[in-house]
Amino acid sequence: MRIEPSVQVALISAVGTVAVALVGVLVELVRRQGAAIAEVRDHAEEARFQVANTHSTNLRDDVDRVIDGLGRLLDGQEQHTEELASLRSEIAHERVERLAVAERLDNHLADVN
Repeated sequence: MRIEPSVQVALISAVGTVAVALVGVLVELVRRQGAAIAEVRDHAEEARFQVANTHSTNLRDDVDRVIDGLGRLLDGQEQHTEELASLRSEIAHERVERLAVAERLDNHLADVN
């Protein structure tokens, strides 16, 4: 089977056009990937990576602030737990003393009558 020269030229042109379009698409994908990778910057002095975001603060700093806040919250909760335990102990002591006073008063009133 013999393909006519005009058809051969058309096929070669079509294949060339598709190849150029594919190369263009690949170049654009590589350019976008490169731009995305460029947003990740190595902070060697902090020995960590930073991801660029769309707001004014660094994501890692935001996470560090949240973790620090949680630490303070847990410290405060521990202090409140200790204070509540102390209050419970004092209330139990007061209850024992109140019951002892009530018993002595009942005994005194029984002796008087």
